[in-house]
Amino acid sequence: MAITADAVSEPSTTTTILAATDLTSGSRSLYTILIGVFVVLILIGGGARATAAFFGGRKGETILWALLSVIVAVIVGSGYAIYVSTKKTVDQSGITTGQFG
Repeated sequence: MAITADAVSEPSTTTTILAATDLTSGSRSLYTILIGVFVVLILIGGGARATAAFFGGRKGETILWALLSVIVAVIVGSGYAIYVSTKKTVDQSGITTGQFG
């Protein structure tokens, strides 16, 4: 069986254009990852301060630093979650909070 010119074709070249939404969703997921890293760093920092206070003999400060780091991490994480949820709702409905009052 012989190979003819019709059977062998040139590879087709296509140009792919990234949509703005693809770029936006990529940066949004990167921002989400950075928020997660930031929350982990807050917890590590608070844990380090609590550990230093514990070995320094300051039990009250140990509890304070541990609770403070957890509270700040929860505020940062939940604040970002509320922001993402609100932005998604506004993008889908077009209604902003200023239009209710």
